[in-house]
Amino acid sequence: MPHYARHLEHHTIVNPFPGIAKLEAALGRKVVSRLGANESMVKPASPLLEQWGEALAELARLYPDPYALALRERVAQRLGLESSQVLFDCGADSLILLALRLRCNAGDAVVCSAGTYPAFRYFAEGVGARILEVPYQAQGVGLRPDLARLCDVAQAERAVVVYLANPDNPTGHYWSAADIQALRQQLPSQTLLILDEAYIDFCTLPEDAPPSGVLPNTLRLRTLSKAYALAGLRVGFALAPADIIAKADQIRPQYALSGIAQHAAATVLDAPDYASQLVQATVLLRDKLADALRERDLTVLPSHTNFVSVVYPNAAQSEAIQRQMLTEGIAVHRPPHPALRHLLRVTAQPQALSSKVLEGLAGR
Repeated sequence: MPHYARHLEHHTIVNPFPGIAKLEAALGRKVVSRLGANESMVKPASPLLEQWGEALAELARLYPDPYALALRERVAQRLGLESSQVLFDCGADSLILLALRLRCNAGDAVVCSAGTYPAFRYFAEGVGARILEVPYQAQGVGLRPDLARLCDVAQAERAVVVYLANPDNPTGHYWSAADIQALRQQLPSQTLLILDEAYIDFCTLPEDAPPSGVLPNTLRLRTLSKAYALAGLRVGFALAPADIIAKADQIRPQYALSGIAQHAAATVLDAPDYASQLVQATVLLRDKLADALRERDLTVLPSHTNFVSVVYPNAAQSEAIQRQMLTEGIAVHRPPHPALRHLLRVTAQPQALSSKVLEGLAGR
């Protein structure tokens, strides 16, 4: 049985504004006159009409479905789940914060890899959690999260949350479905696993298929920012057992995901080949970028994402290269965590293959 923050454990919070979609479902009929939400009238003509057209201007005028029910149903059908096992919110970042609010009291222990996606630590600090970090494990030229050590620390410290990005950001490492299922079995049953699968769409080989369905006491996070190119609209979703989704819904800002974002998400999800073509092109570009960097005698970590990370001998060298590239208007990412400051992360974009970028990364 899932455990929640103390103030949520035995308290049900009721949303006072469940939205039109839930009202229509309860009535069994369409609402034809929206007179209860204090939305603006149509006139005078919105200045958005000229920029966006009538359809998007109307979406901007009206409150969205606070539960994004249509999107939940789309994803559930696609993944063979129940819609009660899916939750939409404003990108994976909002879902990380939601999970921490759901589970953490001030002072509770949470565990992650030292230098993994920094938003986790940022939000964990905000809820007053005690953050325990496990160093990455070297594997050839690669770096990977140390699953055994994550489990050991979680057990020893009675951690309420373990965070794992899979594929990892910024190392690009990917653990198989069997590894993830074994991790879940070895973690304490009361520990919530936040499994951040923001880059899972780029794991295209059959052997890279993620676990199917929902995992016990696990919140799996997905995003439409990468494979669906909606980063600016902030759309993400979580997969979890229905009781966890229901409790998360009680504390989630209900109108955060805009009508425009929901409409765009439905459009790209319904396009049969859009994401697969974008992913295929990205993977080809990523591999070409990695090869070009290796040809310049750089050490490149294996990647299952839409980026590659270059390993430099030390933090001073990576910082010097990043600073020089910034003077030329080229921004590459240097992880902020002290354990990984010797890396530079480069997104697989066409500009990354320019000689200026490649030579800059090589320090020439």
